[in-house]
Amino acid sequence: MKIRKTLLVIILLCSQVFATSNPPRLAATDVRKMMHQLFEYHVDHKELSQEVIQRSLKIYVTQFDPGHSYLLEEEVKNYLHPSSQFLASISQDYEKDNYQHYFTLNQTICQGIERARKWREQWATDPVKLIAEAKQHKDVKIENVKFLSSVKDLKKRHYHRFLSYLNFLMEDLGHSSYEGLEQKIVTLAERQLSVFENNYLGMNETGSLASASEQEHQVLLRTMKAFAHSLDAHTAYFSPDEAYAMKVQLEKGMCGIGVVLREGIDGVMIHELIKGGPAEKSGSLLPGDTIVEVDGKTTKEASFKYVLDIMRGKEGSKTTLGVVRSADKSFARVSLTRAKIALEEQRLDVSTEKFGDGVIGKLTLHSFYEGENGISSEQDIKKAIQKFKDQGPLYGLVLDMRDNSGGFLSQAIKVSGLFMSSGVVVISKYSDGTVKYYRSLDSQRVFDGPLVILVSKGSASATEIVAQTLQDYGIALVVGDEKTYGKGTIQHQTVTDNSSHSFFKVTIGRYYTVSGRSTQIDGVRADMVIPTDLHFTEIGENHLEYPLPADKVEAAFEDPLTDVDPFAKKWFTKHYTPYLQQRQTIWIEHLPVLQENSQNRIKHNKNFQIFLSDLKDKKARRDSACGGNDLQMEESVNILKDMLFLSK
Repeated sequence: MKIRKTLLVIILLCSQVFATSNPPRLAATDVRKMMHQLFEYHVDHKELSQEVIQRSLKIYVTQFDPGHSYLLEEEVKNYLHPSSQFLASISQDYEKDNYQHYFTLNQTICQGIERARKWREQWATDPVKLIAEAKQHKDVKIENVKFLSSVKDLKKRHYHRFLSYLNFLMEDLGHSSYEGLEQKIVTLAERQLSVFENNYLGMNETGSLASASEQEHQVLLRTMKAFAHSLDAHTAYFSPDEAYAMKVQLEKGMCGIGVVLREGIDGVMIHELIKGGPAEKSGSLLPGDTIVEVDGKTTKEASFKYVLDIMRGKEGSKTTLGVVRSADKSFARVSLTRAKIALEEQRLDVSTEKFGDGVIGKLTLHSFYEGENGISSEQDIKKAIQKFKDQGPLYGLVLDMRDNSGGFLSQAIKVSGLFMSSGVVVISKYSDGTVKYYRSLDSQRVFDGPLVILVSKGSASATEIVAQTLQDYGIALVVGDEKTYGKGTIQHQTVTDNSSHSFFKVTIGRYYTVSGRSTQIDGVRADMVIPTDLHFTEIGENHLEYPLPADKVEAAFEDPLTDVDPFAKKWFTKHYTPYLQQRQTIWIEHLPVLQENSQNRIKHNKNFQIFLSDLKDKKARRDSACGGNDLQMEESVNILKDMLFLSK
């Protein structure tokens, strides 16, 4: 949930350029320069066309008001349905580095914010009533299919949205009773909404008016974001803080004291400690501690962002936190030294199941990462497989990549290579028609037994490369939702470039697996359907705005080597071509039996039927239907056992 991500923040805060408290501000002349760079990279769009401008206006509106609860139809119709003359005017201004229309749109948004704040100020006079109505409002669904035409209806919708937000906060706080806390909850909700709104109003995190250059920067930043995202669903421009958070996820490493913060009703508190970080090693901070002081500066009444800013520092530097303990409300000062931290969690979960005189291995890969000190998804999987083999014969493997949204393309190629000999993994095609082949060059397979790949509708990008590549070669069976997310495009990004001062990702091409098929839009089709918790959810590339269409290229099971340098072809002919991975047919031949067995098990599994029934009612969670059992993993293991039986 997007809101929750804003409440939980890892203290990363090293001294890299993009993590400084005073990042470079955008000037009007920067926008066109940056867009020119994106156009040079982009697979389809090469100029700021009227189509791109029209999309950008819509994005600027909807990135502020996706719930249609701030603005009236009359206020936004010229931006959502602009005339050709209006678009032409913006195009002409763009060539002059003039973005007056976006500043005017931002002013319209400011008027909507001021109107909404007056409403909330009125409602907040009776916090007890607000919380009571929020509880009653918990299961009410709000339709937001269009912008409203009357202020009366808009006020009602904004009220319902506010009640929903209060509900979210109460759920997140997790108290058994909110009696006596009503005022604090309402104040927290208003403070968090104000932080979001202040950026549009030209205010800083304290609610004071920002400098003129900072105000201009914020509008230009949102304009740049709208322009970039208008090119396609996956092209984006990032603020320095956004870029750093993305970098941490890609590299699974960070620098700081190693805490996750959350804003609670009593201030900013420690939500959890990161394994291996200075805070966890010291044992001096505890989840639930409320931060009231940083390096002698009080944080009472301070904004969440202010607390983050003053906690920044270089690796090796010290910081002293003043905290109030949750247990006895005592005060303590804790000194810690910032350090680099390798994120152990959200990398690879490993477990086994006994089978005969050996084991069946179960690997859950959360993303495709690559960082310092040899940290990578490929190396983690390789080490896990070796540990499985140390326990006895490894008879089969389930690679669980449900909800894995991807990561580094290089890691998708290397992970695929663990289960195949030499051969093409990915084919890429760029805007100029150039076709490039990405290969696994190591003929040695780390594991060559029965392999099941478990996916969901949330599995995307690099995950889809691995799943469809190994499916193409017949090495693995893909199980899970009917199809995966459907992201078959390649992005170039500057987020992991420490020398970069601007941060973006831009779609530069489309990728295809060895069969020549693209996963774009259609995703990877499951060989066997095992519904996950996303089974009935409308999610995927086809539900995004501005997705690129899919196409096909020639298959490359017999690698043509057309992109290989003539001087290197001799090596490839001797050390690569003789060991090309051959297509296997054993699992396709057994597929009808495997499908029938699986469907019979699911049909007669009472827990699975309860799970499916709850899914249809949109009540189920992965761990709620069957006492904590992972139904999809259980069935994947059963399929693997069938494969072992049939292979003999």
